[in-house]
Amino acid sequence: MQVNEVPTSRPLSVPGRDLVGGGATYDGVSSSYLGDGGKSPWPRDTAYDSEEKAGERPNPHRKYSKKWFDYARNRAVEVGRWPRVTYASIGIILIVVWVGIMIVFAKSEVKAQRKNSDYNGGKGRVGGGASKFQLLLKGTLKKFDPIERNLRVSWALVYVDNTTGIVHPSGETPEDRWQVNLYRDVKAVPEDRQGNATLLAEFDLTQAELESTYRVDNVTQPPIATLGMHPFDSVDTNIDFNQAKEEDAFAQPLFAYPFDVWQGSIVFAITDRVVSDRLNLTNNHILNPGGAILRDSTLNWRIQLAANNTCDLAPVDAGCELHLDFTGRRPPLVKFAAILAVMINWASTIGIFLLTCESVVMRRTYILSDTDILGVCVSALFALPSVRAILPGAPDFGAIIDLIGIIPNIIVVSLCTTAIALSKLTMRRPKNE
Repeated sequence: MQVNEVPTSRPLSVPGRDLVGGGATYDGVSSSYLGDGGKSPWPRDTAYDSEEKAGERPNPHRKYSKKWFDYARNRAVEVGRWPRVTYASIGIILIVVWVGIMIVFAKSEVKAQRKNSDYNGGKGRVGGGASKFQLLLKGTLKKFDPIERNLRVSWALVYVDNTTGIVHPSGETPEDRWQVNLYRDVKAVPEDRQGNATLLAEFDLTQAELESTYRVDNVTQPPIATLGMHPFDSVDTNIDFNQAKEEDAFAQPLFAYPFDVWQGSIVFAITDRVVSDRLNLTNNHILNPGGAILRDSTLNWRIQLAANNTCDLAPVDAGCELHLDFTGRRPPLVKFAAILAVMINWASTIGIFLLTCESVVMRRTYILSDTDILGVCVSALFALPSVRAILPGAPDFGAIIDLIGIIPNIIVVSLCTTAIALSKLTMRRPKNE
């Protein structure tokens, strides 16, 4: 007779077996497993531990391959330390570079001002001679108006010591006080009038010596100011400016912003008022001005001076006037800002154009599903003219910068906005919705 063994049922618990930490037992009632020190007797998953500690995981890909770099970057981003250090360092470097560029531009402006403060724009030289000093006209730049196209300059009389080369204001002491009549846009001609013999004797002058001096061509013209009595004596003049380079569209005033070049000129003559009054000869005894200097600066403009003193020329008919030629340009900071704005405008326009083509032409509907791309295009239509408006010294709309970096950008962005709007209007709801 065949006897079948009844299988023994598996116990629900194994008494005496350490299920948690070694030596613990199950009491059959409690669902808690107690152990020594709470340590598990089973080996831990080393793969799981390595995932928690990303730094201990080796890079499984071939070294320096694209996958190797991608894997290393992903693990670094997960940890988060070196990526933060990287972009923080890049931000600090960009700030330092920008500050350095601004410092370079500031030093360039100071250098230009120092050149204007030199004798006749750096072309003149002060040296020891028969006289101990030379008279100069000091011009203080007040304002340049590109709309009216004129430069306002305040002029005062100063003198430079030939021994030290230091410029001093006139009228501070009785020894450096003069009474000088200043004439604008006149011509100096040799004196041809007959002088009073008695008056000439007081100055120990002869008629021949009188005729060797110069006078203003218009003897009835009044001076624009009398300078030299006090340090604060000054007179303002407006100097008209026009195009410096004829038939050059890229240097035309305002239109060629920021590369436009302006020019202006003025002619001065100074006479000794005391000698002229005592000789009873108006506008007589023209003095030899040593030159001119410029002080201060104008915002968003660089004004340079070049002086030509005809008193130093040999021909008699050359006259004895001080011809001052001014040149106005945009400083490098303005050019840098304008070029940077054009580059940013084109970068934004190209980005919007590519995004529109990918979404409309390539039919990537997931880009069109939201309103983000339409909001970007509409915002760009208002942002591009705003960038142009904040450019330093920007002229009225219509300059060459508008034809290159504003109008075409607005046209492209407008077309992209229209294409995206039409595409969103023709979209259909997906079938699975």
